[in-house]
Amino acid sequence: MEEDKTDLNITMNSLWNTFPSVASFVDFKETDREVSARAISRIIKFAHKNGIIEKETEKAFIEFLASNNKPDIDKPLPEELTFSDVIDVLCGNYSVNSLITQLEKITKELSLPIIKASMITRLKRNFILNTAKKRSLLRILAYRLAQKRPDLSWNYDMLCKIAVGSAKKADDAKEKSGTTVTLHLQGKGEIITPTDINWLRMELSKCIEYLNLAGHIHNKNIISSGAASFSLKLPKKQGPAEQPRLYDRAIRDSLAIAHQMAVRWLLSEYSSPQKKLVIIIHAGLVAETNLVVQPLLETKLTGETGIYLTDYARLCARVADVKVGFERYKNHSIVDESNINDIWTVKYFMSYNYYNYIPYLLEERMLPIDKNELSYNKFQQALYFPEMFSESPFEALRTLQRFPHSSLLLIEIAKVLRGRQMLYEADTIISNILLSDPLNVIARHMRMLIYENIAHMNSDFFISERAFERAIAESEFIIRRCNNDEISWNEIGLLYYGRAKKYVNYLRADNLSNAQNIRKEDVLDNFQKAKEYFLKGWTASPAGKDGTAMFYYLCALCFIELFSSDEKLLDKKEYAFLSDKHNVFQKVAIRYFTEIGWLRNYVSAEGNINESSLYVLLLALKNIVARFENSIMAESYLPYVKYTWCIIFWDFAPCLTIGACKYILDSLNEARIRTEKLVDDNIFVYQMSINYISPEKFLLLIQETTDLVNKYVTADDLKKDDNSLIDQNKFKEMSKTKLLLLELDRY
Repeated sequence: MEEDKTDLNITMNSLWNTFPSVASFVDFKETDREVSARAISRIIKFAHKNGIIEKETEKAFIEFLASNNKPDIDKPLPEELTFSDVIDVLCGNYSVNSLITQLEKITKELSLPIIKASMITRLKRNFILNTAKKRSLLRILAYRLAQKRPDLSWNYDMLCKIAVGSAKKADDAKEKSGTTVTLHLQGKGEIITPTDINWLRMELSKCIEYLNLAGHIHNKNIISSGAASFSLKLPKKQGPAEQPRLYDRAIRDSLAIAHQMAVRWLLSEYSSPQKKLVIIIHAGLVAETNLVVQPLLETKLTGETGIYLTDYARLCARVADVKVGFERYKNHSIVDESNINDIWTVKYFMSYNYYNYIPYLLEERMLPIDKNELSYNKFQQALYFPEMFSESPFEALRTLQRFPHSSLLLIEIAKVLRGRQMLYEADTIISNILLSDPLNVIARHMRMLIYENIAHMNSDFFISERAFERAIAESEFIIRRCNNDEISWNEIGLLYYGRAKKYVNYLRADNLSNAQNIRKEDVLDNFQKAKEYFLKGWTASPAGKDGTAMFYYLCALCFIELFSSDEKLLDKKEYAFLSDKHNVFQKVAIRYFTEIGWLRNYVSAEGNINESSLYVLLLALKNIVARFENSIMAESYLPYVKYTWCIIFWDFAPCLTIGACKYILDSLNEARIRTEKLVDDNIFVYQMSINYISPEKFLLLIQETTDLVNKYVTADDLKKDDNSLIDQNKFKEMSKTKLLLLELDRY
């Protein structure tokens, strides 16, 4: 039954991808009559046969299309996407003729025109949809994309937006500049075998697919560049090669690939301490890559992670605000090798919150999945008492024994354990790092976060407070002993921010024994400390626009003013539910947005809203959201990131447009989809300042928030133009309910 349901969902999504809206279907019917006259009856019959519509009528099919509420329906295509890229995604490792063979079944079922290779070739050369057959081909490709790559959500209407005649132009642009990732296996006492090289090629392909990058990075981009080397080219955005901002997506993806491949190699059965994977990332003109990279491959580089960047690539990474630590490569060789003077090495990844899990570490053969299963007890024994086993029953621990000093590997193991709320076991893994490297800043940060997590999960004041004290002690150690540019001021700010919220919970709870240990001043003091650290994080940001710092600085300002203005808010007997009746959040936000230059002349002298000023603010918010999202790839964090954008618009925007409300609903829907994917791997959702919560609990939060939005924003509202303002009386009522305050009362 479950398999039948899955097949039905795939078929429904495929038809929605082919006809994303009723308007798209009507356009097909009216514009492409020579095809639609024959095809529509077959399409309707196909939908009825597969149980998608109850009656075999056009009316029933249109109602089915109208029910399409997929969140990505208006999502833009990747920049510079060409028709050739779409074909490459569908072909995979097979030929165009093989693809045509796969599509024949679809054309027959839907009675659409037969596809010929010449049609695809012509569209590759010049993408102009000037005939019904070409448009039908695109619909068939959209249908197949929904089957093969549903994560891309490239529906027919989106594919039509590929720039006319863009194929050659975009391909030429891609060839000129971008980032190049070179992966090289280097023997240090052992010979690199053909099996090792084959693993590297295949694993790189798997990595691209796992990171959902196949939409703009194709396997054909993987090129053999030496006996034991492969290179992968990633295009930058269109524009001059000298503009670092245009490389933000490419450099982020390059580092994500490097992070995955470096750890995957250590976990591979072919790896050993005598074989090293060297990864070099170059940014700029593609033609210059070999001139820069080849001399480096001939050098015995000795950085711990094995990941290196050229000087310009590192600049692009800094501009993109990726969560990675760099240091200039130190040449320990007595030989003068001037070619490595401008090379940077990756010192660490802030992978604990910002990078994907290594998929193999999520498997039960590597680490236990659930604390309630027998394997968890066995893992504890193997971790705490390794002498009990001649060989560890868990592959992750066996790999740890082979590479005991690889902080990159140990951090990833601890990250999975933390994500499954095996906190004390994660701390034990962290201890293994600190034994040999007590100043490892990422290990210190993870330990701080683990103690903070323990504090939040305990309702008893004294247990929770002791854990907070240990977390704060770790933060103070980091500040005293680590370099300032390595300190994540935001994480320390969130520690105090979360503690302040915990104190609010105590004061508003029924447990008097906990509440009597807390005063209002304790709440405000912790919010104040949090604000100071967020300001430091904001200041330390290279671009001066750190999304986390800016958002939580505003949150701290709002909470300080709210609780300072009315002490009774901390008493649940006085206020059963926290609300912002006096519009404190909006007043603080308007001052804040005005001060940073995002909001100007919002209210005229006559008291009227300056709509153009509002639109500029909403655009600025969307841009900062997009930039922040570019720095995050962690599956467990992204659901809450999506929810955070809802908070930004709902709680802080001085007024909302219909478009902003749609954005909120779409973000909630995407958060739901991402959260559901975590259930099978038993990975918890990382919720900043609260730490991890179960995906089931987070899904309830998403549903409650969706219901709240739908309570005020009706279906009729959503039919209006995106730039239409929400009715001011309705918005005034909406503004009393803040998502941040609901969150505060919830936990």
